[in-house]
Amino acid sequence: MKAGDRVLVRPSFHIPVRPWWSEPHTSPFYYPGTVAEVNEQRGYARVELDESLYPAPWESRVQMFRIGDIHGHACGCPECSKPGRDIYRFRADQERMLNEEQS
Repeated sequence: MKAGDRVLVRPSFHIPVRPWWSEPHTSPFYYPGTVAEVNEQRGYARVELDESLYPAPWESRVQMFRIGDIHGHACGCPECSKPGRDIYRFRADQERMLNEEQS
């Protein structure tokens, strides 16, 4: 993995639970981004998440991820292949099914 690689990651964000407190959560869906920097000695990479068309719940588009948690943009591993795990794949499947029904 090197800077400039396209990847899929599960971004972190905070959900407010009280007016004075929020809790960190990890997205259940993979989101695309671009590797900005890799620190192999520490086992982390900085990834810039793609610009969202809708308001995004994360504070920063640049987040740190463990190298082992990062998947390639076209990953086909069992975790990425689970239905609904990758929101873009899920939406494409939904659109395909809708088109099949209309045919």
